[in-house]
Amino acid sequence: MELDELKGQWQALERKLDRSVALNLQVLTESRTRRGKLRLLPLMLLQPFQIAIGLAITIYSARFWIANHEAASLLISGLALHAFGVGLVIDAVMRIVLIARINFAAPVVTIQRYLAYLRQWEIRSFKWGWMAVWALIPAMFIVAVKSLTTLDLWARWPQGVLWTAAVSAIVMLASYAFDVFARDRWPNLYVGYSVAGAQAALDEIDQFARE
Repeated sequence: MELDELKGQWQALERKLDRSVALNLQVLTESRTRRGKLRLLPLMLLQPFQIAIGLAITIYSARFWIANHEAASLLISGLALHAFGVGLVIDAVMRIVLIARINFAAPVVTIQRYLAYLRQWEIRSFKWGWMAVWALIPAMFIVAVKSLTTLDLWARWPQGVLWTAAVSAIVMLASYAFDVFARDRWPNLYVGYSVAGAQAALDEIDQFARE
């Protein structure tokens, strides 16, 4: 009888322990998902500014290449900046959509899946954005000189444009080589603070659940 009583008490203790662990997991989940949501808020708030910048570049470059369509160098430079402005807008809108799709009331696994989509977008956006900026340096140079002095830089000083393009190409190649070197060693290198912080908050839930 004493053995049966001891087994019953042990089972009751196990049930209490299980309930305690489940309650702690629930509290931790609510706390960390709330933290993850707050971590993404600054990233969401920055997107309207990126959209505004992208629209400004798009409008200005459209006016530029329309007004200078007779000169090939000015037309190409304006169109390149126009495409870059549109890309900034698309990038920001896509980021807003990805953040909005993350339902923090959903199961943690679902949140992590959509957060992984956002993380992948952040990595690709940073890489391609960085490369695009350097590729557009000659176009920016040409557009800036034309806007400030009314001179066609390619017609007046093509060597300067070529040298600028060469430097841009070297930086792009160096960036690509660094990416190949760093992508496996530092997987969060291109991930911003907001996404990394949200992911870390959810990882704490997984770690607690495994323990």
